[in-house]
Amino acid sequence: MKQTTLDALLMARTLIERATELARSDDRHLASAGLVLIQDSLEMTFYALLIERGIDEAKSLEGKSFDELIGELKKEGISVPKSGTLKALNKQRVLTKHYAQVAEPNTVRGYLDAALSALESIVPAVIGRPLRELYFSDFLDEGESKGHLKLAEALISAGKFFDAVIETRKAFFIEFEASYSVHGWRDFDEKQTMDLFARFLRGGEKAHSWMRNKSWIEKNVKEPTDYVQINEEQWRIDALEWGIHTAELANLRRLTPPVFREKAGEPWAAKIHLPSKDEQGTETNAKYCLDRAISAILKKHQHGQTHRKSGLNRPLDAPESYAGHSVYARATKSSEIVHTVNLNYVYSISDLVDGFDPTQRFVRISGTEKTAGGIGLPWNTVFGYLEVVREA
Repeated sequence: MKQTTLDALLMARTLIERATELARSDDRHLASAGLVLIQDSLEMTFYALLIERGIDEAKSLEGKSFDELIGELKKEGISVPKSGTLKALNKQRVLTKHYAQVAEPNTVRGYLDAALSALESIVPAVIGRPLRELYFSDFLDEGESKGHLKLAEALISAGKFFDAVIETRKAFFIEFEASYSVHGWRDFDEKQTMDLFARFLRGGEKAHSWMRNKSWIEKNVKEPTDYVQINEEQWRIDALEWGIHTAELANLRRLTPPVFREKAGEPWAAKIHLPSKDEQGTETNAKYCLDRAISAILKKHQHGQTHRKSGLNRPLDAPESYAGHSVYARATKSSEIVHTVNLNYVYSISDLVDGFDPTQRFVRISGTEKTAGGIGLPWNTVFGYLEVVREA
């Protein structure tokens, strides 16, 4: 499939999803807004399919009307179901968009049904699969959760639907539930004192504070998946900030089996509710959960990308060249030495800072000890200040 085709179809899919929500409203203005999006989705799909067939290479598609695009598809042997209804939809869209004439909700729902029927027919005729089966996973940030989602796609294609929903839940756990895991606090006595950094390393920062202790965990965690303790207030705040409907998150938690793992690289534990297994293991449910999980994770990632970040100033070619150098607790060589740079750690640099002594300059550095696979262990992490060796 051409990249232009994929991009256009994914946009068309987004439009028809938004249109469906609006078109099913009983409010005339919301339904009319949905009508405009329905037509936009159809028109974008028509262009995409003609481009995929290479029609744009033989003739210009620019300026062709909605009706003419349907005609071009028919010339290619692609029959457009309910084309008469779709042409009527286009006329109503002109009245709505350009003359502010609202449409009746029942009429809009009829147009929506016709549009969905057309899309179900023409898209597979060109690309071999329905529009709804085009997923956004390729647009996600590279990482572990994306790997689970791609595996879920493959399992759906292989007809292994229940395995697919488990992989989907694993991605959901990584992105949304892991920060509510109180597992790291299972040996913490409430009488103990602990600095902020040590608390951060234990994880579960979004779970209720009164759950993060050995006593509560021993009484309430009966199985591995019980380590995930959702703080509903924080859950709603995060969803609002990311632009995700809490109902969608609730659906994903209900329609997929709970899973848990201690940390990256550790085995997964799952809890399968036997009366629900058959319902969760259907093709419809697997596709729905995968689709909604990708959409939610994509929104979360996009929100993160909206935060502008300053470029990192890296005065070192590579931390390895500083092997044997001391890392200090504060930006001064007179402070405590907390670490010595060595090749058993993976390092990253965040800041270049002047020291308390104006003749000294440091970088703020963090390091995690390598595992056999080269991945840092979060429990063996150091933070401090490494003096920059100035060139002569």
